[in-house]
Amino acid sequence: MVKARQKNFRAFIFTQGEEQETIAYIEKNFILLKDFLMIFTYPIKTIDSTALYDYLISKNLNFIESLNTKKGETCGQIQLSLENTIHSMIPPNTAKNIESGVKSQETEVKNAPKPTLVFHRTIRSGEEIITQGDLTIFGRINSGAHIQSEGNVQIFGKISGNIFCNGDYMILGKVGEGNVLFHGEILDKELLQYNQNKIYKKQDEIMIEELR
Repeated sequence: MVKARQKNFRAFIFTQGEEQETIAYIEKNFILLKDFLMIFTYPIKTIDSTALYDYLISKNLNFIESLNTKKGETCGQIQLSLENTIHSMIPPNTAKNIESGVKSQETEVKNAPKPTLVFHRTIRSGEEIITQGDLTIFGRINSGAHIQSEGNVQIFGKISGNIFCNGDYMILGKVGEGNVLFHGEILDKELLQYNQNKIYKKQDEIMIEELR
């Protein structure tokens, strides 16, 4: 009897980068990226060096290399069954995260309003909150917690976990050791310096301001 489970996964796509530059980027954001499948659209092993490949192996990271591969060619740590499809969807010089999965069989009304999810407590380490609508949390986000929203995010407490937001804006309390992604881009924590940070996009540029 065959048993199978459907499972979504998160992937982070690297479209360009020098070898040492890529290693430094992964090392800097390791806490966040260790839970992603990393997809490289440029070679991670060359005639001159295998440093990036060796680094990924040493860190026990999950990765694939998506080039002009032939069907069934093995790249990285898993077997590819695609032919040069992923990198064409991502603009150059950008590392984006994507979430893949099989859609629910239930029909969804695209323009139906999504309910706002509200928590009046601390989000503990190991908790994972994923929502399609807006999210408001009146409490801390502990280290090891995972917050992901397709809507707007408002968190009025110290943040030590990982935050993913694809909405129009975020309002975040003081960011500590946590990582923040807004529309697939990792935000520099040095810019999240305020007790209340307002984050939004203006003409495709991410703006970070103090909420007054």
